[in-house]
Amino acid sequence: MRWNFEYGHARVSDFRVEAERDLKSGRVNVTGVELHGEKLRPTKRFWKSMFMRFGFSESVFRYFDHGEVFQRISEKAPNDSVRFCLERGGAKGPRLLSVSNPKRPVITHEEVRGLLDRYDGKDIKYTEGVITSTHRPRSGDCDFEIGGDRFKHRFVMETPIDGFSQPKIYLSFLRMLCSNGAIGYSRAFRSDISLGKDIGHCISRALESYDNGEGYAGLRQRFESSQTSWASLNECNKLYKLLFRWDRSKSFDRPTVLTDFHRLTGRMNQMYGLTNLDALSEKRLRVLPAKCRVYDLVNFASEVATHHADEAASRTLQAYIGSLISDEYDMEGTAGEGSEFADFFVSDEKPSRAMVN
Repeated sequence: MRWNFEYGHARVSDFRVEAERDLKSGRVNVTGVELHGEKLRPTKRFWKSMFMRFGFSESVFRYFDHGEVFQRISEKAPNDSVRFCLERGGAKGPRLLSVSNPKRPVITHEEVRGLLDRYDGKDIKYTEGVITSTHRPRSGDCDFEIGGDRFKHRFVMETPIDGFSQPKIYLSFLRMLCSNGAIGYSRAFRSDISLGKDIGHCISRALESYDNGEGYAGLRQRFESSQTSWASLNECNKLYKLLFRWDRSKSFDRPTVLTDFHRLTGRMNQMYGLTNLDALSEKRLRVLPAKCRVYDLVNFASEVATHHADEAASRTLQAYIGSLISDEYDMEGTAGEGSEFADFFVSDEKPSRAMVN
Protein backbone atom coordinates (compact mmCIF):
# COMPACT_ATOMS: atom_id res chain seq x y z
CA MET A 1 0.00 0.00 0.00
CA ARG A 2 1.55 3.27 -1.09
CA TRP A 3 -0.84 5.52 0.82
CA ASN A 4 -0.31 7.15 4.19
CA PHE A 5 -3.15 8.14 6.51
CA GLU A 6 -3.40 10.95 9.00
CA TYR A 7 -5.99 11.34 11.74
CA GLY A 8 -6.86 14.54 13.57
CA HIS A 9 -9.62 16.57 15.22
CA ALA A 10 -11.38 19.71 14.03
CA ARG A 11 -14.55 21.75 14.41
CA VAL A 12 -16.93 22.48 11.58
CA SER A 13 -15.74 26.09 11.59
CA ASP A 14 -12.24 24.84 10.66
CA PHE A 15 -13.46 23.61 7.25
CA ARG A 16 -13.38 26.14 4.41
CA VAL A 17 -15.20 24.94 1.30
CA GLU A 18 -14.03 26.32 -2.04
CA ALA A 19 -16.84 26.12 -4.58
CA GLU A 20 -18.05 27.67 -7.81
CA ARG A 21 -21.68 27.99 -8.86
CA ASP A 22 -22.66 27.64 -12.51
CA LEU A 23 -24.93 30.61 -13.21
CA LYS A 24 -26.78 28.81 -16.00
CA SER A 25 -27.49 25.47 -14.33
CA GLY A 26 -27.30 26.63 -10.72
CA ARG A 27 -25.11 23.67 -9.83
CA VAL A 28 -22.31 24.05 -7.31
CA ASN A 29 -18.91 22.56 -8.11
CA VAL A 30 -16.68 22.04 -5.06
CA THR A 31 -13.04 22.59 -6.03
CA GLY A 32 -11.55 21.78 -2.63
CA VAL A 33 -11.79 21.99 1.14
CA GLU A 34 -9.25 23.91 3.19
CA LEU A 35 -8.44 22.54 6.62
CA HIS A 36 -5.79 24.01 8.93
CA GLY A 37 -4.32 25.95 6.02
CA GLU A 38 -4.06 22.96 3.66
CA LYS A 39 -6.17 22.44 0.55
CA LEU A 40 -7.69 18.95 0.31
CA ARG A 41 -9.82 17.06 -2.20
CA PRO A 42 -13.07 15.93 -0.55
CA THR A 43 -14.35 12.44 -1.32
CA LYS A 44 -17.92 11.15 -1.46
CA ARG A 45 -17.31 9.54 1.94
CA PHE A 46 -16.51 12.96 3.39
CA TRP A 47 -19.81 14.46 2.27
CA LYS A 48 -21.83 11.37 3.25
CA SER A 49 -20.24 11.28 6.70
CA MET A 50 -20.79 15.03 7.15
CA PHE A 51 -24.47 14.70 6.19
CA MET A 52 -24.99 11.82 8.62
CA ARG A 53 -23.04 13.47 11.42
CA PHE A 54 -25.01 16.74 11.39
CA GLY A 55 -28.35 15.61 9.98
CA PHE A 56 -28.66 17.48 6.67
CA SER A 57 -28.55 16.47 3.02
CA GLU A 58 -26.93 17.60 -0.20
CA SER A 59 -30.14 19.28 -1.35
CA VAL A 60 -29.57 22.13 1.12
CA PHE A 61 -26.76 23.42 -1.11
CA ARG A 62 -29.32 24.22 -3.80
CA TYR A 63 -30.46 27.11 -1.63
CA PHE A 64 -27.48 27.96 0.59
CA ASP A 65 -23.75 28.17 -0.03
CA HIS A 66 -21.47 25.72 1.73
CA GLY A 67 -20.02 28.52 3.84
CA GLU A 68 -23.48 29.53 5.07
CA VAL A 69 -24.39 25.96 6.02
CA PHE A 70 -21.13 25.29 7.83
CA GLN A 71 -21.33 28.62 9.64
CA ARG A 72 -24.86 27.88 10.85
CA ILE A 73 -23.80 24.47 12.17
CA SER A 74 -20.87 26.10 13.95
CA GLU A 75 -23.17 28.63 15.62
CA LYS A 76 -25.54 25.94 16.86
CA ALA A 77 -22.80 23.50 17.92
CA PRO A 78 -19.66 25.58 18.56
CA ASN A 79 -17.99 22.90 20.68
CA ASP A 80 -18.96 19.89 18.57
CA SER A 81 -15.72 18.48 17.15
CA VAL A 82 -15.15 15.68 14.64
CA ARG A 83 -12.33 13.32 13.89
CA PHE A 84 -11.10 13.50 10.31
CA CYS A 85 -8.96 11.17 8.23
CA LEU A 86 -6.64 12.26 5.40
CA GLU A 87 -5.26 10.05 2.64
CA ARG A 88 -1.82 11.04 1.40
CA GLY A 89 0.26 9.61 -1.41
CA GLY A 90 -2.10 9.92 -4.36
CA ALA A 91 -1.02 11.53 -7.61
CA LYS A 92 -3.54 14.38 -7.23
CA GLY A 93 -2.66 15.38 -3.70
CA PRO A 94 -4.16 14.67 -0.25
CA ARG A 95 -7.80 13.63 0.02
CA LEU A 96 -10.27 14.18 2.84
CA LEU A 97 -11.85 10.77 3.48
CA SER A 98 -14.45 11.23 6.19
CA VAL A 99 -15.40 12.74 9.52
CA SER A 100 -16.63 10.74 12.50
CA ASN A 101 -17.45 10.95 16.18
CA PRO A 102 -14.18 11.31 18.14
CA LYS A 103 -15.56 8.91 20.76
CA ARG A 104 -16.16 6.19 18.17
CA PRO A 105 -13.33 3.61 18.00
CA VAL A 106 -11.25 3.53 14.83
CA ILE A 107 -8.85 0.95 13.43
CA THR A 108 -5.80 2.12 11.49
CA HIS A 109 -4.55 0.72 8.21
CA GLU A 110 -1.48 -0.75 9.95
CA GLU A 111 -3.71 -2.72 12.33
CA VAL A 112 -5.90 -3.97 9.50
CA ARG A 113 -2.92 -5.12 7.44
CA GLY A 114 -1.55 -6.94 10.46
CA LEU A 115 -4.84 -8.79 10.94
CA LEU A 116 -5.08 -9.68 7.25
CA ASP A 117 -1.56 -11.08 7.26
CA ARG A 118 -2.37 -13.07 10.41
CA TYR A 119 -5.55 -14.55 8.93
CA ASP A 120 -4.21 -15.13 5.43
CA GLY A 121 -6.27 -12.49 3.64
CA LYS A 122 -6.18 -12.70 -0.15
CA ASP A 123 -6.80 -10.22 -2.97
CA ILE A 124 -6.30 -7.24 -0.65
CA LYS A 125 -7.36 -3.94 -2.19
CA TYR A 126 -7.80 -0.39 -0.99
CA THR A 127 -10.12 2.30 -2.29
CA GLU A 128 -11.37 5.52 -0.71
CA GLY A 129 -11.01 4.70 2.98
CA VAL A 130 -11.91 1.00 2.80
CA ILE A 131 -9.69 -2.10 2.67
CA THR A 132 -11.26 -5.13 0.97
CA SER A 133 -9.96 -8.67 1.53
CA THR A 134 -11.06 -12.21 0.64
CA HIS A 135 -11.12 -15.08 3.14
CA ARG A 136 -12.09 -18.73 3.49
CA PRO A 137 -15.00 -19.46 5.88
CA ARG A 138 -14.56 -21.61 8.95
CA SER A 139 -16.13 -24.67 7.26
CA GLY A 140 -13.48 -24.57 4.52
CA ASP A 141 -13.64 -24.47 0.73
CA CYS A 142 -16.74 -26.72 0.45
CA ASP A 143 -16.02 -27.45 -3.23
CA PHE A 144 -19.15 -27.88 -5.33
CA GLU A 145 -20.19 -27.89 -8.96
CA ILE A 146 -22.85 -25.95 -10.85
CA GLY A 147 -23.40 -26.80 -14.50
CA GLY A 148 -19.88 -28.07 -15.03
CA ASP A 149 -18.13 -25.18 -13.24
CA ARG A 150 -16.41 -25.79 -9.91
CA PHE A 151 -16.69 -23.27 -7.09
CA LYS A 152 -15.38 -22.70 -3.59
CA HIS A 153 -16.90 -20.82 -0.67
CA ARG A 154 -15.33 -17.49 0.16
CA PHE A 155 -16.34 -14.31 1.93
CA VAL A 156 -15.21 -10.74 1.39
CA MET A 157 -14.66 -8.33 4.27
CA GLU A 158 -14.76 -4.56 3.88
CA THR A 159 -12.95 -2.73 6.67
CA PRO A 160 -13.17 1.08 6.89
CA ILE A 161 -9.99 2.68 8.20
CA ASP A 162 -11.28 6.26 8.31
CA GLY A 163 -13.69 5.79 11.23
CA PHE A 164 -16.87 6.01 9.15
CA SER A 165 -19.29 3.04 9.04
CA GLN A 166 -18.47 -0.44 10.31
CA PRO A 167 -16.87 -3.57 8.83
CA LYS A 168 -19.10 -5.70 6.61
CA ILE A 169 -18.90 -9.26 5.32
CA TYR A 170 -20.29 -10.35 1.94
CA LEU A 171 -20.72 -13.92 0.73
CA SER A 172 -18.66 -14.84 -2.31
CA PHE A 173 -18.09 -17.76 -4.68
CA LEU A 174 -14.72 -18.39 -6.31
CA ARG A 175 -15.05 -19.85 -9.81
CA MET A 176 -12.06 -22.16 -10.04
CA LEU A 177 -11.66 -22.24 -13.82
CA CYS A 178 -10.51 -18.65 -14.12
CA SER A 179 -10.27 -17.56 -10.48
CA ASN A 180 -13.20 -15.17 -10.85
CA GLY A 181 -14.69 -13.99 -7.58
CA ALA A 182 -18.42 -13.26 -7.72
CA ILE A 183 -19.37 -11.26 -4.63
CA GLY A 184 -22.90 -10.87 -3.32
CA TYR A 185 -22.79 -7.11 -2.75
CA SER A 186 -26.36 -6.77 -1.50
CA ARG A 187 -28.18 -6.72 1.82
CA ALA A 188 -29.39 -10.26 1.20
CA PHE A 189 -25.85 -11.63 1.40
CA ARG A 190 -24.33 -9.13 3.86
CA SER A 191 -23.44 -9.43 7.54
CA ASP A 192 -22.41 -6.48 9.70
CA ILE A 193 -19.69 -6.96 12.28
CA SER A 194 -20.80 -5.73 15.71
CA LEU A 195 -18.11 -3.53 17.20
CA GLY A 196 -17.04 -2.93 20.77
CA LYS A 197 -14.28 -0.74 22.08
CA ASP A 198 -11.61 -3.05 20.64
CA ILE A 199 -12.28 -3.16 16.89
CA GLY A 200 -9.29 -5.38 16.22
CA HIS A 201 -10.62 -8.05 18.57
CA CYS A 202 -14.08 -7.93 16.94
CA ILE A 203 -12.63 -8.31 13.45
CA SER A 204 -10.29 -11.07 14.60
CA ARG A 205 -13.20 -12.99 16.11
CA ALA A 206 -15.21 -12.63 12.89
CA LEU A 207 -12.33 -13.88 10.73
CA GLU A 208 -11.84 -16.88 12.99
CA SER A 209 -15.45 -17.97 13.28
CA TYR A 210 -17.47 -16.64 10.31
CA ASP A 211 -19.61 -19.10 8.41
CA ASN A 212 -23.08 -18.95 6.90
CA GLY A 213 -24.43 -22.24 5.60
CA GLU A 214 -27.90 -20.90 4.83
CA GLY A 215 -26.47 -17.88 3.05
CA TYR A 216 -24.20 -19.99 0.87
CA ALA A 217 -27.10 -22.33 0.06
CA GLY A 218 -29.19 -19.34 -0.99
CA LEU A 219 -26.39 -17.93 -3.12
CA ARG A 220 -25.85 -21.31 -4.76
CA GLN A 221 -29.57 -21.53 -5.61
CA ARG A 222 -29.41 -18.15 -7.33
CA PHE A 223 -26.39 -19.28 -9.38
CA GLU A 224 -28.18 -22.48 -10.40
CA SER A 225 -31.26 -20.52 -11.44
CA SER A 226 -29.11 -18.06 -13.43
CA GLN A 227 -28.04 -20.93 -15.69
CA THR A 228 -31.64 -21.68 -16.65
CA SER A 229 -32.79 -18.07 -17.14
CA TRP A 230 -32.40 -16.02 -20.30
CA ALA A 231 -30.93 -12.58 -19.69
CA SER A 232 -33.38 -9.81 -20.47
CA LEU A 233 -32.55 -6.64 -22.38
CA ASN A 234 -33.16 -4.78 -19.14
CA GLU A 235 -30.50 -6.79 -17.25
CA CYS A 236 -28.04 -6.52 -20.14
CA ASN A 237 -28.62 -2.80 -20.62
CA LYS A 238 -27.87 -2.07 -16.95
CA LEU A 239 -24.53 -3.85 -17.21
CA TYR A 240 -23.74 -2.16 -20.53
CA LYS A 241 -24.24 1.30 -19.04
CA LEU A 242 -21.81 0.47 -16.23
CA LEU A 243 -19.23 -0.89 -18.67
CA PHE A 244 -19.61 2.12 -20.95
CA ARG A 245 -19.16 4.53 -18.05
CA TRP A 246 -15.98 2.88 -16.76
CA ASP A 247 -14.59 2.31 -20.25
CA ARG A 248 -14.84 6.05 -20.92
CA SER A 249 -12.97 6.77 -17.67
CA LYS A 250 -10.22 4.33 -18.78
CA SER A 251 -10.72 2.04 -15.82
CA PHE A 252 -10.19 -1.19 -17.81
CA ASP A 253 -6.86 -2.65 -18.95
CA ARG A 254 -8.42 -4.12 -22.09
CA PRO A 255 -9.71 -2.00 -25.00
CA THR A 256 -12.21 -4.63 -26.18
CA VAL A 257 -14.52 -4.93 -23.16
CA LEU A 258 -17.54 -3.35 -24.89
CA THR A 259 -16.94 -5.31 -28.09
CA ASP A 260 -16.71 -8.54 -26.11
CA PHE A 261 -19.92 -7.64 -24.29
CA HIS A 262 -21.79 -7.16 -27.58
CA ARG A 263 -20.45 -10.50 -28.81
CA LEU A 264 -21.90 -12.13 -25.68
CA THR A 265 -25.34 -10.52 -25.69
CA GLY A 266 -25.74 -9.89 -29.40
CA ARG A 267 -26.27 -6.44 -30.90
CA MET A 268 -29.44 -5.82 -28.95
CA ASN A 269 -30.49 -2.76 -30.97
CA GLN A 270 -30.17 -4.61 -34.26
CA MET A 271 -31.92 -7.74 -32.92
CA TYR A 272 -35.09 -5.76 -32.28
CA GLY A 273 -34.72 -2.99 -34.86
CA LEU A 274 -34.21 -0.19 -32.35
CA THR A 275 -31.96 2.84 -32.46
CA ASN A 276 -31.97 3.19 -28.68
CA LEU A 277 -33.02 0.64 -26.06
CA ASP A 278 -34.08 3.45 -23.75
CA ALA A 279 -36.95 4.13 -26.17
CA LEU A 280 -38.67 1.05 -24.71
CA SER A 281 -40.19 1.00 -21.26
CA GLU A 282 -38.49 -1.02 -18.53
CA LYS A 283 -41.52 -3.30 -18.45
CA ARG A 284 -40.99 -4.13 -22.13
CA LEU A 285 -37.23 -4.56 -21.75
CA ARG A 286 -37.83 -7.11 -18.99
CA VAL A 287 -39.62 -9.55 -21.33
CA LEU A 288 -37.27 -9.36 -24.35
CA PRO A 289 -34.39 -11.89 -24.23
CA ALA A 290 -30.77 -11.36 -25.26
CA LYS A 291 -28.58 -14.12 -26.74
CA CYS A 292 -27.06 -15.08 -23.38
CA ARG A 293 -28.20 -16.32 -20.00
CA VAL A 294 -28.00 -14.54 -16.67
CA TYR A 295 -25.11 -16.81 -15.69
CA ASP A 296 -23.13 -15.41 -18.63
CA LEU A 297 -23.73 -11.87 -17.40
CA VAL A 298 -22.54 -12.83 -13.90
CA ASN A 299 -19.39 -14.44 -15.26
CA PHE A 300 -18.67 -11.57 -17.65
CA ALA A 301 -19.04 -8.94 -14.92
CA SER A 302 -16.96 -10.95 -12.43
CA GLU A 303 -14.20 -11.59 -15.00
CA VAL A 304 -13.90 -7.89 -15.80
CA ALA A 305 -14.12 -6.92 -12.13
CA THR A 306 -11.54 -9.49 -11.00
CA HIS A 307 -8.96 -9.26 -13.79
CA HIS A 308 -9.39 -6.11 -15.87
CA ALA A 309 -10.83 -3.25 -13.77
CA ASP A 310 -9.41 -0.81 -11.25
CA GLU A 311 -10.73 -0.81 -7.68
CA ALA A 312 -13.57 1.67 -8.17
CA ALA A 313 -14.90 -0.01 -11.33
CA SER A 314 -14.53 -3.46 -9.76
CA ARG A 315 -16.66 -2.41 -6.78
CA THR A 316 -19.58 -1.21 -8.93
CA LEU A 317 -19.48 -4.30 -11.14
CA GLN A 318 -19.59 -6.58 -8.10
CA ALA A 319 -22.48 -4.47 -6.77
CA TYR A 320 -24.27 -5.13 -10.08
CA ILE A 321 -23.80 -8.87 -9.55
CA GLY A 322 -25.12 -8.62 -5.99
CA SER A 323 -28.18 -6.70 -7.09
CA LEU A 324 -28.80 -9.09 -9.99
CA ILE A 325 -28.66 -12.34 -8.05
CA SER A 326 -30.48 -11.13 -4.93
CA ASP A 327 -33.75 -10.49 -6.81
CA GLU A 328 -35.82 -12.70 -9.09
CA TYR A 329 -34.48 -12.61 -12.64
CA ASP A 330 -36.65 -10.92 -15.24
CA MET A 331 -37.02 -14.17 -17.21
CA GLU A 332 -36.54 -16.67 -14.39
CA GLY A 333 -36.51 -20.31 -15.50
CA THR A 334 -37.22 -19.62 -19.18
CA ALA A 335 -34.12 -21.42 -20.54
CA GLY A 336 -33.49 -25.15 -20.55
CA GLU A 337 -30.72 -27.00 -18.74
CA GLY A 338 -27.56 -28.54 -20.14
CA SER A 339 -26.06 -25.50 -21.87
CA GLU A 340 -22.28 -25.15 -22.07
CA PHE A 341 -20.87 -21.86 -20.83
CA ALA A 342 -17.76 -20.05 -22.01
CA ASP A 343 -14.63 -20.15 -19.88
CA PHE A 344 -13.51 -16.61 -20.69
CA PHE A 345 -15.19 -13.63 -22.33
CA VAL A 346 -12.66 -10.78 -22.57
CA SER A 347 -10.26 -10.91 -25.51
CA ASP A 348 -6.67 -11.74 -24.57
CA GLU A 349 -5.04 -8.64 -26.01
CA LYS A 350 -2.22 -6.58 -24.62
CA PRO A 351 -3.36 -3.49 -22.70
CA SER A 352 -3.44 -0.37 -24.84
CA ARG A 353 -3.43 1.98 -21.89
CA ALA A 354 -2.32 2.05 -18.29
CA MET A 355 -4.69 1.25 -15.46
CA VAL A 356 -6.01 4.29 -13.65
CA ASN A 357 -5.39 4.30 -9.90
